Amino acid sequence: MLRSVVLARAWARIDGVEVLSARDGGPLTRTVKKIIDPLVVRTSVRTRLGKPLLEPDEAAELIELVVADAERLRATAAWFTRLKRQRRALRITAGDVQDVCFPLAYELATGFGMPGVDADRLAADALRDLHGEAGDAAVDRLAAYLADQQVAAELTAALRERWLAVGEPAGDVTALGAFVETLTDAAWRKVAESGAGHALGVSLRRAGGLDELKSVIQEICGVAAPELGLQRGEVTEMPPLDRGGETGAELLERSVERRVRATLRRLPADERDRPVAELVDDELTRCVAGFGLGEAALAACFALGVVLAPALRPLDGASPAGVPEFARRLNAQVAREGYVLHARRALAGSTPLTPRPDGDLVRELREFAKQFLGRLWIRLHGFDVRGEWPSDAAEVRDLVTGVVRSTSLDLRTKVRRSLMARLPELEVAS
Repeated sequence: MLRSVVLARAWARIDGVEVLSARDGGPLTRTVKKIIDPLVVRTSVRTRLGKPLLEPDEAAELIELVVADAERLRATAAWFTRLKRQRRALRITAGDVQDVCFPLAYELATGFGMPGVDADRLAADALRDLHGEAGDAAVDRLAAYLADQQVAAELTAALRERWLAVGEPAGDVTALGAFVETLTDAAWRKVAESGAGHALGVSLRRAGGLDELKSVIQEICGVAAPELGLQRGEVTEMPPLDRGGETGAELLERSVERRVRATLRRLPADERDRPVAELVDDELTRCVAGFGLGEAALAACFALGVVLAPALRPLDGASPAGVPEFARRLNAQVAREGYVLHARRALAGSTPLTPRPDGDLVRELREFAKQFLGRLWIRLHGFDVRGEWPSDAAEVRDLVTGVVRSTSLDLRTKVRRSLMARLPELEVAS
C-alpha cells in the first residue's frame, strides 16, 4: 500500500490539525518531513516504516503510531499558530516558517501540552532562543568589510571575472515543459538534472536572450509574458557589489551586499559568525549562476515559476484556453479571492461601494506575476543558503502553490488596511 495513502488515512482520524494539513485533508508534505517522520514515527530507527510501499502489517503500525500521538499533534497545531503570530511580532524572517516552526511547535507541545495563558511568552522565548539576536553584529561586520576600498575593488574584479567566464550551459527546455504538463517525480528529476534553469537564466545575459525566454513562456504557458521584474534592460547586467550601486529592484541585478544581508537573515544563529569574506564569496558564486541560484534544482524551480507566472492574472478572471492545468489552478486560487472579485467589479463600475478604484491595489493585482516571482526567488535563495531543495514533484507543487498563496494573503492584508483607512469615504458613498 502507498505510504502516502496510509498517512492520509491515519491523519483523517485526527481532528484539530487543519493548519498542518493540505487541501485534500492529508498532512502537508512539510508536516511529514518535519514532524511525522522524524518525531512521531522516527523513521531513522524504524526504517521499514519510511518506505514508499508498505506491507499490511507495516501500514497498521504506521497508523497506530500516528493516531496514538493525536493529542500532541493537536497541541502542535495550536502552538504553530502561536509561533507564527510571535514571529511576526518579533519581525523574524529567517528561514521558512514551516521548516522552522513545525519542529519547534512539536517540542512545545511535548513540554507544555496545549497552549495556556502564558503561551505567547513561551513561544516568543522559544523563537529568541532558536534564532538568537546576533544578526545586527554580522551586518555591521559586512558593512565594514565592503567599505574597505581595496577589498571592494578586488571583489568587484573577481565578480566580473567570474561573470564573464560563465559559458553557455546546456539545458533541456523541453523537460521543463514536460514537467508543467505531467507534474510527476520522473519529470521533475529530469528537469532538475537537465540544467534547464541555469541555461535559461544565463541566456538572459546575451542579446536575444529575453526574446528567447518569452518564446519559451509562450510555448509552455500559452500566454504572452508581461514585465516580470527580472532585469532592467534587454540583458541582465552584472550585479553591483554594494546597495549604493543598484539602479532598481530587479531580481537578477540586486547587489551582492543585499544578497549577503538576506543570507544573514536566513542562516541559523550559530552560523552567523562565519567569516564575512566566506559569506561574500559564497554569494559571488551564486550571483554568476543562472537566475542567481547555485543549485541546479533551485534554478529549475525558479524557471518553473517564470514560465507559470504570466498565467497569474487575477483581474482577468479564468485563464484562457491553452494554459496548462497547473497554471490554471494557480490563477483560479487567486482570482476567486473576495478582494479580487471586488476589484474586478470596481473596475467595471458596477459596485457603489468604491467611489473610485484603488490605484495602488489595481497596480499590484496587475503585477501579481512580478510579486509572485520576487517572493519565490527569496524563498529559493533561502533554500540555497541552507543547502536544501525540493526532493520530489509534490514538494515543488507545494512550494509554488504556497508562494502564490502567501502573495495573495499579503495583498489581502493591504486591501483590508486600505479599506479601514477609507471607511469614512466609503460610508458617504454608500
